Amino acid sequence: MYDPCARVSVFRDDATQHEVEGARALRPLGKEPFILPEEFPFGIAHFYYTSYYQMEPHRHAELEIIYSVSGKGYLFTEDEMLLLKPGDVAITNNEEIHRVLPDPKQPGSLIVVMFNTKMLNDLDIDKICGIFYNKDLRRRLRLNTTDRELVKNLLENLLLEFEKEDKFYKELIKARLIEFLVQLNRLFIHQKKEPETDEGVGERVQEILEYIDNNLSSKITVADIANKVHLSPSHLSSLFKQKTGLTVYNFVISKRLILARKLLMETDKLLDVIAEECGFNDVSSFIRCFRERVGTTPGQYRRSSR
Repeated sequence: MYDPCARVSVFRDDATQHEVEGARALRPLGKEPFILPEEFPFGIAHFYYTSYYQMEPHRHAELEIIYSVSGKGYLFTEDEMLLLKPGDVAITNNEEIHRVLPDPKQPGSLIVVMFNTKMLNDLDIDKICGIFYNKDLRRRLRLNTTDRELVKNLLENLLLEFEKEDKFYKELIKARLIEFLVQLNRLFIHQKKEPETDEGVGERVQEILEYIDNNLSSKITVADIANKVHLSPSHLSSLFKQKTGLTVYNFVISKRLILARKLLMETDKLLDVIAEECGFNDVSSFIRCFRERVGTTPGQYRRSSR
């Protein structure tokens, strides 16, 4: 299972000369919030991310709600990059491969909620959790002052119950989670319909992401992308690494493997066909890359996923 609480190496912050961790949970204290027990699959924690933190692209069985408390960061899903500022709330589902990265110059903190819908099995899941899968809705909301206070209070109450574990805390968490989901539905339904754009660098990186998505089956070079978005190759490489934490090459490989896993799980296409559709030179290089980065062969992955 993906473990966002895993400790990373300690670094010395050049600005303050203090030793800092790449990511740490501020709370709950003494418990692991995202190893979710079968009988009560719910977790919540407040995280502080330094500029050194690097989250790998991942997917999990739970739905996830992210509230940006401070600083600045980016949510990367399979087809978009969303800027997260204080007061923003974002959601991801169990089908999307995603990652959150801090802005190196403005790292901050997030409150993260994860839950499995099985804890809500007495409700109409398709209705109350439909916003997590609705492709017509943007994955991020910019909250006004009133809505921000509402969301913060709901999250603080969930954190408090999760930490204290008083009598009937599970029942109260479930009730408050339902209230939170109701409020999120109302906020997402009434979000502005016009497309939002992130200023400056975000727009340029979004162009790069779209180009990569549209050309996965073809040969992709930094020079080709640079020509498309009107940047020099060196500037593009530096900008992309700064904002995503990945080189263009590694990002392209990650996207190709995401598509490959999807095709292996959902289709019966032959490996050489999948290799071609995912932009690999031949089936041998596809199998080798898949084994190195996923830890198993494509054939084994297909059998285990079914």
